[in-house]
Amino acid sequence: MKEIKKFYVTTSIAYVNAPPHIGYAMELLQADALARHHRLSGKDVFFLTGTDEHGKKVAEAAAKNDMEPRAYVDMISSRFDALCKALGISEYHFIRTTDKSHISFVEGIWKHMKESGDIYKGEYEGRYCTGCEAFLREAEMDGEKCCLIHKKETQAVREENYFFKFSKYAAQVEEAIRTDAIRILPEFRKKEILNLFSDEGVKDFSVSRPKESVGWGIPVPDDDSQIMYVWIDALMNYLSGIEYEENPMTKIWPADVHVIGKDIMRFHTMMLPAFLLSLGYPLSRCIAIHGFIFAEGQKMSKSLGNVIDPMGSIAQYGIEPVRYYLLREIPSDGDGDFSIARFKERYAADLQNGLGNLVSRVSVLGAGNFEAAKDITVSGASVRARDIYKEYEGAIDAFQLHRALEQVWVLVERSNKAVEDAKLWELAARDAGEANKVFTALAGNLAAIAYMLSPFLPETAEKIATAIGTDIAALSGDSDIPVRFQKPATSLFPKLL
Repeated sequence: MKEIKKFYVTTSIAYVNAPPHIGYAMELLQADALARHHRLSGKDVFFLTGTDEHGKKVAEAAAKNDMEPRAYVDMISSRFDALCKALGISEYHFIRTTDKSHISFVEGIWKHMKESGDIYKGEYEGRYCTGCEAFLREAEMDGEKCCLIHKKETQAVREENYFFKFSKYAAQVEEAIRTDAIRILPEFRKKEILNLFSDEGVKDFSVSRPKESVGWGIPVPDDDSQIMYVWIDALMNYLSGIEYEENPMTKIWPADVHVIGKDIMRFHTMMLPAFLLSLGYPLSRCIAIHGFIFAEGQKMSKSLGNVIDPMGSIAQYGIEPVRYYLLREIPSDGDGDFSIARFKERYAADLQNGLGNLVSRVSVLGAGNFEAAKDITVSGASVRARDIYKEYEGAIDAFQLHRALEQVWVLVERSNKAVEDAKLWELAARDAGEANKVFTALAGNLAAIAYMLSPFLPETAEKIATAIGTDIAALSGDSDIPVRFQKPATSLFPKLL
């Protein structure tokens, strides 16, 4: 019996001091594309996402809305879960850091690390960024002591906290990153992270704050005057979310890839591995880091009023066009821009006139010229044997999802050109044998397009497979599948109003 391998993918868990924005929608889609791709290869996929619900910023947001913290986080968390459903995120598990099971797990790991001597009490003096919920190093601030990410002055803080012995594990973490035991994608981020392992970067760090400074969080076991630092709470979701000891899937851990934003890469590439080493867990295998989305060339902010609501975009344009734009136009490994004008350009050129036109022309001609379009077969094996598929897989492995979609559109453009060059509508009537050769090639192309598009635009991919009389599940196998061209019931991508 063939062994089924597992694939464990996570997003970061979303901070609930504000409703979901378009950047988090992109992160969900990136992780979803990876999850769907690995399911197609026959792996057992565990996909974890959720919400990070403790910390000072959350308490402040609740107060601003005249709500108790618990009622506030319930409301905002439900919006993130609703976004997952609206985006068509597949077979995901949704964790909340206010879940009793998570809190119990975090209390347990705290006690374990304290008993092993990796957590101790001491006095801390430094600069704290409320936006990051973190004490910052000098390299993370400008000359005015402002956070480089949030552009706001940090607070001078002196307080008694619990500390984690990062200095004990820093060399191991650095070596794991240097040797790709923890693979960092894109590659240039690896150098940035290694640069953090300076004398300053390997110091022990605070893992708690006084209750009066935070107010809302998990109390430190046996010391309720202190609240656990939000990051030790949040990062443990990747373990608590799989119920490590009880889960029926064999050895889900370690995570195969964490998909995160560049603003939180230090916590995932330094803190998380050190915690895992302290607990005796294997290290995560890969951390894939995306950039920011700008709005019409400007950084999104509430004060500018240009924060893009993903639910509004889905309601206006549909799930699949939004999925396409965020995964194709925005580089997975860098910053990108959400522009309505560019969105409409992509929609018209790539989806409506490119892919939609191809599927419509070939399927209508194929269904109408059965003699010229019969005795054709396709198979997933032939799709996966193509050089273009190898390029596509390589791009996904390198966390360049936009490049993977580029490969799909290379095939879309080639196919449209083949239809034009063959004058297929005339050829089918004049020379059925020659037309059959063209239909055979085009059916193979449509099968490849449907299969490769499936992780990105699942509904569209299924419609394309249906147009040649099959489905994605069949294309995931190796058997030959007879092609029966079906006229599409509706246009894949109608004209935008």
